[in-house]
Amino acid sequence: MRLGFHFHVPAIARDGGVFVPSFIGGWLDSIASNCEQVICFLHSPSSEEEVLMDYRLQSPNITLVGIGPHSSVPRRLLSANKTKKIIRQWSHNIDVMLIRGPSPLLPQVALACGKTPVVLMLVADYVAGVSSLPQPRWRKEIIRLWSYWNKFQQNRVAENTLTLVNSRLLYNQMVSRVSNLIEIRTTTLTKDNFFYREDTCQRMPFKILTTGRMSRSKGILNVLDAIAELIKQGEDIHFDLVGMIEKGDPVLDELAKKAKAYGISDRVRYHGYHPAGSELLNYYKNSDIFVVASKSSAEGFPRTIWEAFSQGTPVIATNVSSIPYFLKDEQDALIVSPNSPSELAMSIKRLISEPALRKKLIANGYKLAEENTLDRRAKEMITEIENWLASSKS
Repeated sequence: MRLGFHFHVPAIARDGGVFVPSFIGGWLDSIASNCEQVICFLHSPSSEEEVLMDYRLQSPNITLVGIGPHSSVPRRLLSANKTKKIIRQWSHNIDVMLIRGPSPLLPQVALACGKTPVVLMLVADYVAGVSSLPQPRWRKEIIRLWSYWNKFQQNRVAENTLTLVNSRLLYNQMVSRVSNLIEIRTTTLTKDNFFYREDTCQRMPFKILTTGRMSRSKGILNVLDAIAELIKQGEDIHFDLVGMIEKGDPVLDELAKKAKAYGISDRVRYHGYHPAGSELLNYYKNSDIFVVASKSSAEGFPRTIWEAFSQGTPVIATNVSSIPYFLKDEQDALIVSPNSPSELAMSIKRLISEPALRKKLIANGYKLAEENTLDRRAKEMITEIENWLASSKS
């Protein structure tokens, strides 16, 4: 199968290879291992984004087709006709176009494919995430209106094609009107990434970790509040953060000011961005508890939870998006309410003081992660696409 692929992440050709952000790179290589060819229609990065192009694609059957700069959304929309022209020129070279969304140009890319079949892979919801954007109210309302329009067009495409979603909420929203809808799981893990340990919290200070985008929507400030309360109660805790800074969101500055006000600046450290893979997994391996305190249901199931599970790190997570559907409270992780530092603090304290609970969560989480590797999920996805294509022709 010759697979086309579009998403709004950028890519760059240099040093005789193609480089993309690591969170998508391993997935593309896994997809390519199940295809004759993968043709990626991706934007070129801005100068600030070039440092994020940290994964060199390994598969020789991946081709990069540039569709213009990864500029602002309005600029990309204004250049949509150029993008559509490029895709039309290549459409005869692909058997099916896989579009990962939501994405600003998803409707236009689908339209440009003409008679070439289109498959959607939806991993988030723009509309659900608007309220948490670090923008003035008037701008958020403009973004909200555009997000509704983009979603409306996206759903029209979904109704007439195969649609894959990694969120139970998205699945429940779409199942009544999308006839070919399948729930999937996404990950960054390979079989070589796993590290098992029976227990954590063996020596002080206990290390609490949060990874992912450094955004206020991730509940970072709530985690700090919880940790400050526990330190006040006499617990010896450090808070480590690893991930990409969210453009336009000064949450890390607020975090530093708040930590200073609490008198715990020396216990809070931002380690910068580290690519998916062994470099990032080492932070999980050296931590005692992983916390994902997301406030929004905009995203699907966080890949960071699978990463933590794979390193034997017990997880505390908020009950948003697909988290309460994929994980059982007190069996796989501790599930708490969003925007609740008190619940976070209580759950962290439980994991520190209850070794039997810790060990159970570690063992169960590790087993779940083992079932969710890139090679397994990529093969399942390609099989679903091939089956749909075959049924469409019959």
